[in-house]
Amino acid sequence: MTPRSAPGASGRLRIACWNIWGFSWEWPRRRPLVAAELADLKPDTVFLHEARAARRPWENGRSTPEQAAADSGLPLVDWIDAPTSLPGTRMGPALLAREIPAETSRSQLANRDSVADLGYHEPWLLTARWNVQGFGLIVASTHLPVSGLTQALEASVNRLTEVLQSLTEDADLLILVGDLNLMPQNSLLYRLMQTVGLESVPPLDKAPATFPTCNAMFNRQALDDGIGKPIHPQAPPIRIDHLLIHSSPRAPLKIVANGCFGTTHRDGDLYASDHWGLWFDVAVA
Repeated sequence: MTPRSAPGASGRLRIACWNIWGFSWEWPRRRPLVAAELADLKPDTVFLHEARAARRPWENGRSTPEQAAADSGLPLVDWIDAPTSLPGTRMGPALLAREIPAETSRSQLANRDSVADLGYHEPWLLTARWNVQGFGLIVASTHLPVSGLTQALEASVNRLTEVLQSLTEDADLLILVGDLNLMPQNSLLYRLMQTVGLESVPPLDKAPATFPTCNAMFNRQALDDGIGKPIHPQAPPIRIDHLLIHSSPRAPLKIVANGCFGTTHRDGDLYASDHWGLWFDVAVA
């Protein structure tokens, strides 16, 4: 990974996005693995998905984003503590940041009044703005419904498109990053990119897989908790987490490095999450 410093010094900002698998399954063992991955990466800012409220007595009322903030030393700036389809559980995107953004905002992309089946979680877009050496950076992050929920995905992508189009007017560099639950060949992903003018980093035909980190681990969770369906042990990982950008041709603010993280640390065949995370460095180049 490329060395970087904070925007106040060289104008370089490291941002990460990671679905940390918010269900409680094996969280006491996965939590130190999450902390170790973030310690290696040293991000200035992290968007977390499936960040959930405390459910177990041993969590002492502390949500997973609060625990991740304490472990990493990154302050918890924002967290959308939204209801799920399971009574008594709450989950949504969170933002941890050493480089505090000038502003954050929230947009609900679909709700249960208009869409009968959203799946387990509500789709929210969490947006943050920074000034990097006089240029406007907007990063928007979301976790869309799973691929089988056609109506929920369609409604969410339609609303996401509207919000992003309005943000392009305000940003020298607009970045959409998150678990979109859309494979590269999905027509909804193509429509979103075409309408907003987004490009994939790296290009979709070269972007590495992001899910699952370990088939055996995912299948054990599916069996133990009954959430999700087991996958074939030999099934190859797929790309469903994306880094998409819209840049002003007049602004020199760029993504200067990027990659995946999340599989360096493990406990047997248990990884920190079922997803790889995405990281990228933004700088004036």
